[in-house]
Amino acid sequence: MKLIVNADDFGLSKAINFGIVESHLEGIVTSTSMMITMPAVKHAKSLAKNIPDLGIGLHLNISLGKPLTNCKTLLKADGTFYKPKEKPDQDSFSTFEIYEEFLAQYKLFLKIMKRKPTHFDSHLYTHQKYKKAKEAVIKLALEVQVPIRDIKIDGFEEVEFLSWFKYQKGIELQKEFEKRIVKLQRNKIYELMVHPAFLDDELYNSSSYTVGRLVEYEILTNPATKKLLIDEEIKLINFSHIGRQNV
Repeated sequence: MKLIVNADDFGLSKAINFGIVESHLEGIVTSTSMMITMPAVKHAKSLAKNIPDLGIGLHLNISLGKPLTNCKTLLKADGTFYKPKEKPDQDSFSTFEIYEEFLAQYKLFLKIMKRKPTHFDSHLYTHQKYKKAKEAVIKLALEVQVPIRDIKIDGFEEVEFLSWFKYQKGIELQKEFEKRIVKLQRNKIYELMVHPAFLDDELYNSSSYTVGRLVEYEILTNPATKKLLIDEEIKLINFSHIGRQNV
């Protein structure tokens, strides 16, 4: 079995950046996805500069902050994106505007990182929750030949998405991880979505998920977690290792 451990929100804040990098260097995180429009992107780039084994994808964003493009159908009156919990009218969204915003974020990633992202995913599951966002990201992915989280793209091996690794009251996440990981099928490739971080003001002001990120960090860097994966003969990879298939 192969496992990608992907940490979302790289570039959102310095505390997140530090937590992700430490979870890679000291733990089991193999991959991350960068929010290219967020304030700590340059800091994220500087940290990742000498860490070649950390795969870096693009965390496409139409659910936090301001856009790069003129995408009026996606914005509130104050010029910022809706969060999914605000239940925006998806019918009013323009697929073309979503595509153009995704494309602009992709081009900015190329400009800043000087390389293609290893994969696409999205902030707050928008490409999984919004039909038009799904259509837009598939169009972009096929054009630039980049795989997408939780969507099968011709030309890439299939990766099954796991979204259960998240701290909740009443659940011992370490034990939950250990119980679930041993039940995964041995002939598959999986992506486990994670959100490790330390804490700072930027994170507190932009996310409702804060302390749970510290809990995740502790588990992802726990020697017992590493040992379990070794004992179960689980190979850690990132999206750059996903094999191409003939189509």
